[in-house]
Amino acid sequence: MKKMFIAILGIFAVLVVMAGCVSSSLSGTMMTRSISPGRWRISANTANGHVSQAVDFSEEDLAALYVKNTNSDGTVSLELTQGDINTTFDVSGEFDGNIDTSAFAPGKLTIRLNLDKVKGVDVSVNWK
Repeated sequence: MKKMFIAILGIFAVLVVMAGCVSSSLSGTMMTRSISPGRWRISANTANGHVSQAVDFSEEDLAALYVKNTNSDGTVSLELTQGDINTTFDVSGEFDGNIDTSAFAPGKLTIRLNLDKVKGVDVSVNWK
């Protein structure tokens, strides 16, 4: 699978993605993003929006879901959805740890990272 690339236009960043893989609606300043299979990384002076993707999680991937985040202001959350199960985890501030995925079974999950008026953000989401 090809890596996704970034185009920065003024103070807004636009993610160029392969059709059907990643949905993104992020804007911000001094933003860098790396989206690859099993890992997302976003850092920015300011950011607002979301990144989401439907992913086929194995049992090992569920156990490995890990978030490391630092941000000085705003809210960062990770949302997992599978069928009728929807769980949101607040990973704002200084967060460094595994995500409790015990409510989910291996299979297709939608994973969404929400950035709400964040400043000084550096967040990594890994599951491989």
